[in-house]
Amino acid sequence: MALFRSPRLRRRITPRPSQPRWLLWWRPERAWAAFYIVALTLVAGLISMRGQEGPRFEVGQTVPRAVVARVRFEAVNNAQTNNKKTDAYGAQPAVYVPNDVYLESVRKDLKALIALGSDRSITSIEQIPPKVRQDYQLDPEGRALAELRLFGTAASSQPSWEVLTANLMIDLASLAALDSAQAAQERDKTQRAPNIIIKHPTRGELDRYDNAIIAVPAEVAALRDRVAALVEELRFPRDLQPSILAVVMRDPRPTYLLDSQETERRKELAQKSQPEVKRTFDANQVIIPAGTLLSETDVKYLRAEQTAFKAAVNTLSLWLQRIAIMGLIALIAVGLWVYISAYNVRILENPTRGAALVGLLLLCQLIAVTFTNLQPAFVIFTTAVPVLLAAIVLAIAYDQRFAVATGLVMALLVAISLNLSPGHLLILLAGVGVAAACLDEVRTRSRLVLVGLWAGLAMGATALLVNIAQQPLTPSLQIDLIRFDTISALAAGLITGLFVQGVLPAIERAFKVTTAMTLKELTDASHPLLRRLAQEAPGTYQHSLRLADIAEAAADAIDANSLLCKVGALYHDIGKINKPLYFIENTTDGLNRHSKLSPAMSLLIIVGHVKDGVEMAREYRLPGPLRHFIESHHGTTLVEYFYHAARKQSDAQQTPAPTEFEFRYPGPLPRTREAAILMLGDSVEASVRTLDEPTQPRIRQLVHDLAQKRLRDGQFNECNLSLSELHNIEESMIKTVSVMYHGRVKYPTDQKKESPTSPPVQQRSA
Repeated sequence: MALFRSPRLRRRITPRPSQPRWLLWWRPERAWAAFYIVALTLVAGLISMRGQEGPRFEVGQTVPRAVVARVRFEAVNNAQTNNKKTDAYGAQPAVYVPNDVYLESVRKDLKALIALGSDRSITSIEQIPPKVRQDYQLDPEGRALAELRLFGTAASSQPSWEVLTANLMIDLASLAALDSAQAAQERDKTQRAPNIIIKHPTRGELDRYDNAIIAVPAEVAALRDRVAALVEELRFPRDLQPSILAVVMRDPRPTYLLDSQETERRKELAQKSQPEVKRTFDANQVIIPAGTLLSETDVKYLRAEQTAFKAAVNTLSLWLQRIAIMGLIALIAVGLWVYISAYNVRILENPTRGAALVGLLLLCQLIAVTFTNLQPAFVIFTTAVPVLLAAIVLAIAYDQRFAVATGLVMALLVAISLNLSPGHLLILLAGVGVAAACLDEVRTRSRLVLVGLWAGLAMGATALLVNIAQQPLTPSLQIDLIRFDTISALAAGLITGLFVQGVLPAIERAFKVTTAMTLKELTDASHPLLRRLAQEAPGTYQHSLRLADIAEAAADAIDANSLLCKVGALYHDIGKINKPLYFIENTTDGLNRHSKLSPAMSLLIIVGHVKDGVEMAREYRLPGPLRHFIESHHGTTLVEYFYHAARKQSDAQQTPAPTEFEFRYPGPLPRTREAAILMLGDSVEASVRTLDEPTQPRIRQLVHDLAQKRLRDGQFNECNLSLSELHNIEESMIKTVSVMYHGRVKYPTDQKKESPTSPPVQQRSA
């Protein structure tokens, strides 16, 4: 019997070659999901490794938990080292150099004095002018002059005078006579060394302590006594000693001046020569207690510990740590895409959306790690801003539930990258939850700022509770919490809201979404496209206005996006601007332009307004959701009027009848509930205007028939519209259209104009 089976039957019973199960499971969207999981794991893992290797502490930062040494290490004690260097700097004595101007003037005056004794023209004291006698303190009896003459006339006395004056200048240079202000500073033991160094012209560097310092001019009497003692010690003739003293004390000035450059050089050299003071920490020893405000020394301890730990860890342990980080991030990535496959399938179906999501997460993670490494003290601010940014952007692009889930993923990535505490993670999650809960719709620009404000307040309050729970509340910690953590969290929320407000148009273009704020701007009648529609196709414009009211009310009835429906209705027929007179609502002269055209040509014009509308929407840069309203508001419905005209024409010409497929709109079908509402509302508004008496029963029947017709025609197959929602849409449209086309009682003046035999006619409201 098998031989007599037909080939068709044999083909039907022949088993197809079986495919491996993994090929049946493997689909393009799953391949893209696997690719994004791997990409997110690798890139986020590298960023996390960079974050853990970066600095985590900064001067002025408050440590919420005690930091314990993981290995034994040595670190420089900055405080003790600086104190030691400061002490060495202060202990270095100041260096003074001779006041050559003063000493040279004394030397010249001594030469002038001996010149009086060498002058042979002077024979008596009276021959010397009184002023000179007074300056040199020459006695009236002439004893001093006689002594000078002995030095000046004796052959052996001249070298003795030179020796005496040279010794006097040497001894005078040994006196540490300083300016009064400088002397006061040198005697201040809290500011200066206990001694000074004077550079003697012949004896080199000499130490002088405070008891040997003479302040000039404050202690000029003491200087006089010291000089008088020197003159006496050198055994100048007694009658000549007052003259020598007068020469030295004629204009008393400091014998030494401060050499500031040399002094500073020696102080810096002494400071640099001091060795660093090191401190040793054992493993498991507390380096920084909890609640400590980090100083520069504390930060160096922590960085030294981190360096020592990296040096102590072997390569195997390091790679195991990196693999563990990659594993954690892989788990997070898999969980994210499992969530996406369950609750947000359109990301799986569109690889571009998946790339945008992964790019946003990685960018925010990189921002958090980079800026935290640059400013570790502002860790709350540098981590909260990118996490809030991701949550707010995704709440705008998708929905609140998805924003909360992805915000959790973002917070976990940042926490792993920077080794954040569970308390810090709670702060980030508080901001994510409040931001997503408040961001149901963006209708005004101030909405984003308010969302950021509420998120910042939530994070600030959580930071306060977390820090108090982790530490006993002390005055210093309380000030730090109020003035630093809370303000940082609040500032992070506000700045994120302001930033998202500024980049909102870029977010809409990147994720192909349209916010309520943009939709409200498009409802403005002064929009160029609406102005053209009102001027060039006024009938279509009035039809669009009425349809906007019908669609908005119907969307509210099923909790759809009513504003999107309204704006879609305003722009759905913009394609009629190109050929407005070929549409009956725009004709005012009663002429039918289709009477001279074939049904096929009329079909091209009628159907062409959809394509023209899409092109105009692209030209005027209307958002993508509005373009879908334009291209799908007729779906694949039949152009019945011209289809029946074509059938009549074919019957008359005895040609093959056209198929319905040839006279249908090209589509696509509505993919959203809002687009389905617009399709039904468009046909309802146009059909109601053809009723002679639009009473509510007639309108109800018409609306129900049109809805059932679209349903049976399969126009709602792709929009996820339930029968219950369709019923609610019908009821809403019946109510709105009935009010819009309500009847009106005729005025008595109108009744008089009618003939007695004519029946009363109800007028329709405009």
